[in-house]
Amino acid sequence: MTDTTLLTGGFTLPTWDEDPYAEIPADGGAERYVRVRNTKEFTGGLTGTGVADLLQVLLPSGAAAYVGIERVEATVDGRRGTFVLMHAAAGDSTGGSMSVTVVPGSGTGDLDGLRGEMQIDRSPEGVHTYTFDVVLP
Repeated sequence: MTDTTLLTGGFTLPTWDEDPYAEIPADGGAERYVRVRNTKEFTGGLTGTGVADLLQVLLPSGAAAYVGIERVEATVDGRRGTFVLMHAAAGDSTGGSMSVTVVPGSGTGDLDGLRGEMQIDRSPEGVHTYTFDVVLP
């Protein structure tokens, strides 16, 4: 039997380490390509830590995109374990899209069999919140 649960909360980014690996001249500036490693501290329905490796492109127009993999060690609805999130996002000043999905089969411990998708929002002040729609084992 599985339970579907909607979890909400927030996270901080204690570390954000960038390693630029290319800058290509373009109209109005330069395309910047960056590797990022960050850590997250989750609170709310998901409590724990994440470590993510991302690849980003930042365009002179203000548009940006990233892809990444994040390993999360956490308690989800009272169940402890680890799982992996796959990130993909792109956007500009008119909007964008984001997909953050649990990698199937990545759950361990009490989270073995975890499935789900996460929505991340960032306020103009830089506060990060999430909504995590999960199917618990």
